[in-house]
Amino acid sequence: MEMKTALALGKAGVDTEAALRRLGGNTMLYEKVLIKFLDDQSFSEIGPALEQDDFETALKAAHTLKGVSANLGMNRLADACARIVSQIRAEKTEEAKTAYPELADAYNAVCAVLADEKADE
Repeated sequence: MEMKTALALGKAGVDTEAALRRLGGNTMLYEKVLIKFLDDQSFSEIGPALEQDDFETALKAAHTLKGVSANLGMNRLADACARIVSQIRAEKTEEAKTAYPELADAYNAVCAVLADEKADE
């Protein structure tokens, strides 16, 4: 992973060092999984589900995205997902809707870096 990419990911709330430790230091695997993250559909389900008051779907998608992002060191994104998950579980659905823009910002920040990296390949 290029230093420029690692720094950009860090600014987007990604702890690349922790994620690499989880993957046994395998940089090539980490890069491959990060690029594959762009294909994950969980994020695209959360916003529409919240808008339609489909909290079961929003909960499932946010929980999935939380796990994936946490494993990849995307702490800011994982934390935003965790807030939505806990708010839905506590039946604080309006707060979950209000928290969604923070999740979207975190997701978009990570994806912008990853899309740049993918374009450079």
